[in-house]
Amino acid sequence: MPRARRVRPLALVAALATVPLLLVACAAPAELKPAALPDGLEVRLQQGRLDVEARRLVVRVENTGGEAVTIDGFELEAPTLATALVREEAFELPPGDALAIRLPLPPAECGAEAGAAVLHVDATTPDGPAAGELTPDDPFDTLARVADADCLAESVDTVATIAVPEHLRAIGSGVDRRAVIDVLVTPAASGSGSFVIDRVYGTTLLNAEGGVDWPVGVEISAGDAPQTISLDVRPARCDAHAIADDKRGTILPFEIRTSDGRAGRLDRSSGATLKAELYQYYGERCGLALPAG
Repeated sequence: MPRARRVRPLALVAALATVPLLLVACAAPAELKPAALPDGLEVRLQQGRLDVEARRLVVRVENTGGEAVTIDGFELEAPTLATALVREEAFELPPGDALAIRLPLPPAECGAEAGAAVLHVDATTPDGPAAGELTPDDPFDTLARVADADCLAESVDTVATIAVPEHLRAIGSGVDRRAVIDVLVTPAASGSGSFVIDRVYGTTLLNAEGGVDWPVGVEISAGDAPQTISLDVRPARCDAHAIADDKRGTILPFEIRTSDGRAGRLDRSSGATLKAELYQYYGERCGLALPAG
């Protein structure tokens, strides 16, 4: 009997001692923290000529390391961007490979001070998941240029709209044909702002009839009456390849200074109809045989 009484308490203690172990075994495994990103991932920000008008930013990701990496997604943040640029679709980066990803640009954050961009990256490596931050290289100050252009446009738009016409105004025919682009400036009904259009720059396709650029020197204030700025145009050169290879020849660059201290170039694109008429005019004035359309 004494022995039996001693055994029961020991068995109970042993049973109780196993409870925590069972609870630990049944608990959900703790989530593993991703490892740091592997060495060799590099990022560059850039824009091609077509990306500027399309309002896209190119995020070029390169793997200079020795192992393949899957980029599961990334998020680009910068002080001058109103929202982050997000890529959710995964892509593979073998060693020595790179991928240029084009993403739509959000509006600029015009009240923000310029600062470095940060790319937040989720990845999968041969050793498992990884995550971290990369500082993109911006060799051409693309983010600063985009912010300057957007904020200049914002300042201008509060004062007036600058609109290129739907059609080209032209007289004559053949090599004697002459043409004018009538730009309509319509000020806001009220407000205190103003801006000065110093000049419109010539393009790769079009120049001023009497030179290269169009000196304008017109001040526009909110509350003014609408006015038309007439730009007499001639071909910048007579070359059929200029039209065939054209990217920005029908985009008019306005040099502008605003009363709130901004200055720079504001682009205004020609619509499809005006663009076609400018190409036709170019070919006719130069005596070129251009294909239809």
